[in-house]
Amino acid sequence: MMSYNGMECLGGGFPMMMFGGIFMLVFWGLIICLIIYAIRKWSPNNKLDQIDNAVDVLRQRYSRGEISTEEYRERLQELTDKNL
Repeated sequence: MMSYNGMECLGGGFPMMMFGGIFMLVFWGLIICLIIYAIRKWSPNNKLDQIDNAVDVLRQRYSRGEISTEEYRERLQELTDKNL
């Protein structure tokens, strides 16, 4: 007489169940990371941060004497007019 083992019916038993659980964790982890990346990339605050960084670099260049006062004012005007 043949004995019936339910795990044999599924074709793999415990190792396959562990792989499935690990795969599901990795899958959902990737999905969550993609959502966080998309929110950060397309958030309106991201553009303002880039403008602030550009203005900071411009100020540093001006304070070191790498650009003239006229050039500083022109570039600052361009940064603030285009993006605000």
